[in-house]
Amino acid sequence: MSHAKSWPPPEGLTSKIVSRKDAILQLSYSTNVHAPASLVLDTVLHVAQYPKWNTWVPSARIVTQASSSEPDFDPNDLSHMRIGSIMQFDVVMDANKPNKITPTPLRVVDISTPSAPTSYLSPELLDDPTFTADTSKVYRVSWTGDGGFYSYGMKLERFHEIIVVGENDCEVRTWEIMSGILSRVVKLMYEDTLKEKVREWCEDLKKRCEKMHADGATL
Repeated sequence: MSHAKSWPPPEGLTSKIVSRKDAILQLSYSTNVHAPASLVLDTVLHVAQYPKWNTWVPSARIVTQASSSEPDFDPNDLSHMRIGSIMQFDVVMDANKPNKITPTPLRVVDISTPSAPTSYLSPELLDDPTFTADTSKVYRVSWTGDGGFYSYGMKLERFHEIIVVGENDCEVRTWEIMSGILSRVVKLMYEDTLKEKVREWCEDLKKRCEKMHADGATL
C-alpha cells in the first residue's frame, strides 16, 4: 500500500486513461476541508447545485443518465453524477467574461466510496503514489473527455480524491492529466489559466462544504 509523504509526487501524476509517460499537461491542487468527506463527495457529484458555488463551472448538466440496477434508481433524476453519466460542463475561462463559456463534454468513469469501493483502478495503479490506496479512507470520482474536441486525439482524465482525516475533516486532492497533439496547444495557451482554475475549483468547494457543514447540512 502506498503512503506518499508529499503530494503530488515528485515524479508526477498518472491516471488510468493517461499514463505518466504520455502526459503532456498535468494540473493539480490539494486543500484541507473542515467537513465530512461524504458531504464533499456529494457536493462534487451534485451538478445541479454548481451554480451556487462553482466559479469555474457555473453551469453543468447531465445529458444522459447511466442506467442502474439500484431499486430506487430514477432515470429522470439528472441532478447527480453516476458512473457512466454523460454530462456537459459550461466552463468560464475568463472571469471578466462570465457569459463566454466553453461547452465541455465529459463522461463519468468511476465513483468509489469506502462502503462501495470499485475495481476501476488496478492494484498496480493504486500502489502508485498518485493515489490513496486505502479504500476505507477515500472517496473518489473521475471523468474523461467524451466527444467534441476529444475526438481529435486528445485524452483527458480528471480525478477527485476526498481522503478521510477525521469525522468532520478531510483532504481534497484533484488532478487533471492530458495527452495528445491538441493538449500541446492547450498547454501553450492555457496552462497558467488552468492551474488557477483548478485551484479556484478546490477553494470554492472548500468554502461551500464548510458553510454547509457549519449550517448543519447532512446527507
